[in-house]
Formats: sequence, structure tokens, C-alpha cells
Amino acid sequence: MKPTPDHEELAAALSAADLELSPAEVHGLITGAASFAQPPPVAYLLFGRDAPRTPAADRVLEMTQALAEDVHRRLEETDFEFEPLLGTGGLPERVKALAAWARGYVLGLAAGGVRDARELRGDAGEFVLDTMNIGEAEMDEDGDTEEQEREMAEIVEYLRVGVQLVYEELREAG
Repeated sequence: MKPTPDHEELAAALSAADLELSPAEVHGLITGAASFAQPPPVAYLLFGRDAPRTPAADRVLEMTQALAEDVHRRLEETDFEFEPLLGTGGLPERVKALAAWARGYVLGLAAGGVRDARELRGDAGEFVLDTMNIGEAEMDEDGDTEEQEREMAEIVEYLRVGVQLVYEELREAG
């Protein structure tokens, strides 16, 4: 099994390959796509039909394939280890990463075939709609930082549970 890249390694590789995606957005994209029994290839998610054959692109594909394997393993296991890849920056950076992760997740679901959140039953559909709203999250500059840290932790936990719910529903349907 290949080592899973961390946030900084992935950021450097994405930049070197001239991909204007953040590590959080890529992780969200991969997570959404991993919810399907037959997920779209990582190369397609990142580059479309024509993945460039450059050392930088190859490095990104190697790293993101390892990331996809890690996401799949975490979603399959029962110890609930899955967590969005948001980095370790300050609260403003993590809020920005959270929004990017959520947008990537919704795009990953769309790439796998979910065109409308209402296609998913009950709580899973509601979760995807909520995730679309989380994709618009912004830092409240005037808010209480301690309260915002608590809210951030609650949102991350909500994402962890919701991703598992969608994963299980799509795997049953697939």
C-alpha cells in the first residue's frame, strides 16, 4: 500500500502539476466518488478525459490514488476513522478548506452519477443539500473564535457521519 500524502505534500504536488485545486477540494472530490461501487477513475476526476503525461501529473495521480485507497479503506472499516482533509492551519484557513472540501464532495458525487440530491433517500439527500450549503461557508470575522471552533468541530463531525450514510446508501444501490 502506498503512503497517504498529507495536506502539504498534496498541495505542493497539485501546484507543480498546475492544478488549481486545493488538497481539501481534491479529498472531497475523491470521497464523493468513492461512494460508488464503480467510482470514476481519479485521473478523470482531476484531468478529465485527457490526463497529461508529465512527471508532475504522474506524481499527483500517484498521490491521489493512494488517497483514494485510504478513503475507501476508512469508509469500509467499522472503526469510523474517516475525516475530511482540511490541513492544520488557523481557523480561517480551515473554514476555507471546509468549504472547498464540501464543494469537492458534491462534485465527486456528481461525477459518480448523483445529479440531484433528491435522488438519495431521506437523510442522505438532506445531507447532500446541507453539504452544498457548507460549500459556501465563510469565516465570521466578528464572531467569537471559541464558539466558531466549536461550530467547526460540529460541522466536521456532521460531515463524517453524513459521508458514511451516503457511502452506505450508494453502495447498497450500486
